[in-house]
Amino acid sequence: MKRFNDHAVSPVVGVMLMLVVVIIIAAVVSAFAGGAVTGVKKSPQAQISAKYSISTGMQISHNGGDALPTNQLIFQMHDGPTFGMGLDQLTSQLIDKTKIYNSQGKVMKFTDGGYNFTSFNPGDVLYIKAEDTTCNNFQTGIFPQPWSVGDDGYSYAGTGKESLWALCIRNNDNIGKIFTLDVIDTQGNMIGKTDMVVTA
Repeated sequence: MKRFNDHAVSPVVGVMLMLVVVIIIAAVVSAFAGGAVTGVKKSPQAQISAKYSISTGMQISHNGGDALPTNQLIFQMHDGPTFGMGLDQLTSQLIDKTKIYNSQGKVMKFTDGGYNFTSFNPGDVLYIKAEDTTCNNFQTGIFPQPWSVGDDGYSYAGTGKESLWALCIRNNDNIGKIFTLDVIDTQGNMIGKTDMVVTA
């Protein structure tokens, strides 16, 4: 009677089954990781520059990057170190989007909450009028109160609040000083940042 030696079959089958299980697990992990990565929403990025003049106001330029939905944008400014150290929090101010205009003269946001144009695109420039950058309009968190206006229509004519007036950007004494504009989205992600020198 002839005998067949089949003892080696079991280990080979076991190894093959282990390989199949490892491959299946790797495929599941890979699919999950791929799904998780694609599920993360990337925040928009843009190259933003800006300039400010006491006499003509502010210009904010979109120099490249993603188109930015206007209803998702927050413009925030604060004085830089040239105004004094540690003033970031004290002078931090959101810019009112009802004061921002595009090159066609259309206001970004209506007072009822609606938007006049939907996106801030590469090549676009936004404007804020000089009269809208007076300290009582533009920096409501720090403007000297009661606000007393000088003969030029914007300077502080009161007394006792000179330390606050010194932090206001539309102040001839602050020509040459630097403040910062941050453009962020409504989730708090930084989109772009730029410094501005106060000019006449």
